[in-house]
Amino acid sequence: MSGWNAYIDTMTAAAPSIKRAAIVGATDGAVWARTEDANVFKATEAELKTFVNLFQDVTAVPGKGADIEGVHYVVPRSEETLIFGKKENTGFFAAKTKSAVLIAVYEGPNEVAAQVRKAVENMQTYLANAGY
Repeated sequence: MSGWNAYIDTMTAAAPSIKRAAIVGATDGAVWARTEDANVFKATEAELKTFVNLFQDVTAVPGKGADIEGVHYVVPRSEETLIFGKKENTGFFAAKTKSAVLIAVYEGPNEVAAQVRKAVENMQTYLANAGY
């Protein structure tokens, strides 16, 4: 798992408002890497499996929202490979590649969302180009 942690470090360095992040398998939600220590990504195995299945029909997600780390988020927008969730001063961006889902949970005002999205999408593009 340690090799994948470098990708988590790259995302969090690109957007310091990312507090917790993970890279999980796109079909089973198995954790490939996650933030650790004080900012440990706490989603359960069952929660991640349910979460990655949201990408099977992203058009339905805004109507029901999404749960990650025990928090229910409103989903104001989803795209074919991207889900954005929001709750008060926190939110998440999740982006899917062929074999992985990147999840970044952030804290801060609405202005930081664009920076987080860019960091997640840049990593999504990098992994997709690398065959993942």
